Amino acid sequence: MNRDVVVAGGILVASLFGGLALNSGDLGTLPWVISRVSGLIAFVLFSSSVVFGLLISTKAADGALSRPFVFSIHRFLSVLTLSFLAVHAGALLFDGFLHFGPLSLIVPFASPYRPLWVGLGVISAWATAIVAASFWMRGRIGQKAWRKLHYACFGAYLLAFVHGMTAGTDTAVPLVSWMYVVSFGLVAALLAYRIGMAGQPARKPVRAARPAGARSLKAG
Repeated sequence: MNRDVVVAGGILVASLFGGLALNSGDLGTLPWVISRVSGLIAFVLFSSSVVFGLLISTKAADGALSRPFVFSIHRFLSVLTLSFLAVHAGALLFDGFLHFGPLSLIVPFASPYRPLWVGLGVISAWATAIVAASFWMRGRIGQKAWRKLHYACFGAYLLAFVHGMTAGTDTAVPLVSWMYVVSFGLVAALLAYRIGMAGQPARKPVRAARPAGARSLKAG
């Protein structure tokens, strides 16, 4: 986990210095471009984290990838997602056209730009942060509660998807639109597979029948 914190911390420090540079002059639409690019990267990372999480719960990758490796990637992507979400939101503070304030970035539906759709993104970001923080809290809250809390990631993913599709100005770009389609299709397919597995009755272990001769000896 220390590696995850170091990487995420490095990105946040770099973002801080980048923000100071942005604040040093009028850079036109650059803050908005940085926000959009980092937002798309955050969505790709978040989608990948959800996919790896579903690979764990469905055991779909067993045999091809070790479960500790898949879990480590899932956890690392979750932390990295938060770092790019911070860049995505923080860059808007330096946008000279929309005039985002700190409260509009952390309070749902307080945005000066498309408040409903941006508000859904804010809720998604908070939910993602809570789920990511649960990696540190698993020992305190217990495995069962941790698993239940993890279900929030599906709601966070859906809100992030709607936020990106509605609040983004580049959704009409074919590469971006296909990214959303592929991401949603993959997550939906794995989730449907997981639900299907949950609906199947648990298999009882089959006991091997003892040879007839062994029963005869026991009876004698």
